[in-house]
Amino acid sequence: MIIKPRVIPPDINHLSMLLKRLKPNHPATPQVEEMLSTKQAGWNGEQSLDFHLDYLKDSPIILHNIRLHDGHHFFQMDTLLLFPSFFLIIEAKNMKGQISIHREKKEMRRDLEGFQDPVEQAERQKDLLEEWLLHHTGLKVPVDFLVVFTNRRCVLEFDSSDPSIHEKVIRATSLVGAIERKKEFYKEEVLTRADMMRIGRALAEAHQELVPDYMKRFNLSYSDLQKGVRCPECGKYFMRKTPRRWKCDHCGCASVNAYELALKEYAVLVSKTMSIREGQDFLRISSRHVVYRILSAYAESTLGGGRYVRYVL
Repeated sequence: MIIKPRVIPPDINHLSMLLKRLKPNHPATPQVEEMLSTKQAGWNGEQSLDFHLDYLKDSPIILHNIRLHDGHHFFQMDTLLLFPSFFLIIEAKNMKGQISIHREKKEMRRDLEGFQDPVEQAERQKDLLEEWLLHHTGLKVPVDFLVVFTNRRCVLEFDSSDPSIHEKVIRATSLVGAIERKKEFYKEEVLTRADMMRIGRALAEAHQELVPDYMKRFNLSYSDLQKGVRCPECGKYFMRKTPRRWKCDHCGCASVNAYELALKEYAVLVSKTMSIREGQDFLRISSRHVVYRILSAYAESTLGGGRYVRYVL
């Protein structure tokens, strides 16, 4: 049973919006493209796990992309499975190439690139989740983890004296078997189904989504963005407001609500509130009355009043 389903992370949506809004040939474009590609690869890897999870003999309670606060900082888990006898964290890695994991050095390497040791990362998530459960539910539940490499074009090497490394770091094709072995190890049931549901809902309610600020991350300002309403057909910023609809001067496409995406992008990239003057500039509309009608119909609420009113997008 899935209590918290897997959804596209805000990172990917926000980066996609930023990439489309950046002015042509902007120097930050390659960096944004690289980060977006990395995020999408991670997302694809997490999604690929669902195929294997469908083959589990018992149906655990599943939560995807859980981000919790431990009282000091946030920690995040790709997938969390709740069984009556233990909880299992799955840390997905969608990487290709020659991957070497050095437990003693606490690092992972791919060619000349260095990364955090994924086992150390998962062990930290395990410790934090155990503390969170004890603090918020008063229960001591065994927590274990698996680091799962999802990319078939990956060669794993282990430089480690830890004999259990092959049970901690696996390929996606070995996921079901690894989970079944852990279920055999954790035989004593410590939770009822009702307990699991209660804890699962508590975890889902405690989740706090990360809302990234990529404008700040890439040191960008409002002037780096293209203005206007993007055509849903050709992608050009040539949509012009006519009395009843928006029309693209480049391809002729017509739309009644093309402006809505522009306002969503403004809320994500610039500000969650907009004045009429700012709306005129961003939507490239000269008429204050037209922008007033658009914002009055679209905004959730307003702040201030009179000439200083701002519309909450």
